[in-house]
Amino acid sequence: MTGEDIATQLARERALRQAEKMETVGRLTGAIAQQFAEILTAISASAAVLSRALPPNRDLDSVKETAQRGTELTQKLLGFSRHRTLDLHPLSLSDFVREVLDGERRRFPANIEVQFVADEEGGVIDADAGAVRQILLNLVSNACDAMAKGGTLHVEVRRVRLDAADRSLHAWVEPGPYVSVALSDTGSGMEAKTLARVFEPFFTTKTAGVGTGLGMAMTYGLVKQHRGFLHLYSEVGQGTTAKVYFPVGRELALSPLDAGRDILPGGIETILLVEDDPTMRAAAQGLLEKVGYRVITAVDGAQGLEAFRAHRRGLHLVITDVVMPKVSGFELYEAIRGESRDVRMLFMSGFPAPNFRKTVGRDPAVAFVTKPWAASELLERIRLLLESTQT
Repeated sequence: MTGEDIATQLARERALRQAEKMETVGRLTGAIAQQFAEILTAISASAAVLSRALPPNRDLDSVKETAQRGTELTQKLLGFSRHRTLDLHPLSLSDFVREVLDGERRRFPANIEVQFVADEEGGVIDADAGAVRQILLNLVSNACDAMAKGGTLHVEVRRVRLDAADRSLHAWVEPGPYVSVALSDTGSGMEAKTLARVFEPFFTTKTAGVGTGLGMAMTYGLVKQHRGFLHLYSEVGQGTTAKVYFPVGRELALSPLDAGRDILPGGIETILLVEDDPTMRAAAQGLLEKVGYRVITAVDGAQGLEAFRAHRRGLHLVITDVVMPKVSGFELYEAIRGESRDVRMLFMSGFPAPNFRKTVGRDPAVAFVTKPWAASELLERIRLLLESTQT
């Protein structure tokens, strides 16, 4: 077993431990919430009886209002623990996301630009529209809060396929076709220790009295209740990407479009992979080698430039992260373009794609994939880039 194999296995074990922890917390939270729901129901019922028997009373009104707030809080806890009853119907996710964004645009601060992109395939999911709206609003609200000084919110809906290769990010993934919605902001980003706790009930980085710390916990629970997955990728000072995967609707799950995606696309070309995160590097290298590519790795932009110069004659593609120590992905791009106009380059980052285009312009030998990527998403982007620029 190689070092990269060990790193990939450790990443999968970390993902499994995190999933098991959230499952345990969810069961405990659900049990407590159900007990509180019964208590609050009794209080509300007694208050309703008293309000009929007594003249108007301010203290009694306060009891009813407090019980109502407690009920709303309990509903959020039940959402996290996946005890909420869902009303599932076919839902076009791209159309629905566009509708939600259009309805919220007037509430966005003037200094935040909102961008929306959806692929032509779209995608219908079996979902509770109210729950999906709540998921989107929670993620949009967090993104806006992270951009206090303004920025860009880039929202993208795509049809993707997840398989066993994605288990380093999603421990209990069920292979098959999904529809993903990614929300990328250019805000403050999060440290690793914050990212590790962001889905815990009552955990918040906001000041006391501003938030309950239940928004992301409820979002996590609602996504899981739809048999989906939620993954966050964040870089301090650069921003955060929240990517939600929903299984496609049952009527489309076995469509000819998805049947053709069972085999992950690969090749025999040589690829230079530049990534400073050891988990992401191991996952990407293992995936690329699995489908036939020869992979050369580098841990930062400076080492990546050295590797490019050493192997440039047989190199077909450079895949690079954007934010790295010493030499960034964009700086690596500029250095490589100063020596070669032909080599293809694929950027992968949580950094929104439109900002990447502002840097690289209309270079046809360049593409972008958003972290966290699905295996099929990365491999399809690689093949499209290699084949579209071959001469």
